[in-house]
Amino acid sequence: MSTLRLGAYKLPAAEVVLVQTLFRLYSHGDTFRWTFVTAPPYDALLVDGTTDEGMNPDVDRMAKAVLRLTRMNSGRAPNTLERPIRADRLQDWLKNTEHDLIQTRPATLLDEASLPTAAEAPAAAPVQINPLRFKLRRWPPAALLRSDPNRIRMATLLSRRALNAAELATISQQPVQQCQAFLTTLQTTGLVDVQKAPVAPPAGSAPAQAAAAPKPAAPAPAFARGLISGIRRRLGL
Repeated sequence: MSTLRLGAYKLPAAEVVLVQTLFRLYSHGDTFRWTFVTAPPYDALLVDGTTDEGMNPDVDRMAKAVLRLTRMNSGRAPNTLERPIRADRLQDWLKNTEHDLIQTRPATLLDEASLPTAAEAPAAAPVQINPLRFKLRRWPPAALLRSDPNRIRMATLLSRRALNAAELATISQQPVQQCQAFLTTLQTTGLVDVQKAPVAPPAGSAPAQAAAAPKPAAPAPAFARGLISGIRRRLGL
């Protein structure tokens, strides 16, 4: 049975943890074919429909189906879910979306038995590392850290300074893919601030050359020159 991927885009950390908990409960049944992921590609995406970012049309292009969380008593429009998140309504939406995806895009839902083996599968493309730096805004909840010492160490480092995935991997001595996945999780839950690294000017540029050129020595003060001349005259020099 193939698996469908649900992600979250800039949801509060508490709601992400709630959805992850519900997924663990749903998975007790053999028919549940969804998994919660922290990085694309997504089959479906859970977003905050009360924010401008969540209502941006670009979000709809991030996944085949988008479910927007709305305020309490805001009405039950298609592809919306009122807060607080109810387990039965979320599960109903997932089942309906699963059915629609299978009917409209059967080619994307391959049976696991038809997938190539590891020996037959082509080599995976190298993972692109995000160059942006992230700094922890607040400490992640325990459910996100999972009592994992590696995650706790990475969170501690990010609470002190802004780091990108490569820098975090070097300092924490963790695989860069693991660091990037952790940063993506923190970003999607709104727990980090993004800081762009300043771009250094080219070595041959005028500002760089001006900075590298030695400054001319400052001329001696007029008072010092006059004092030296007076001493030389008294000594007959």
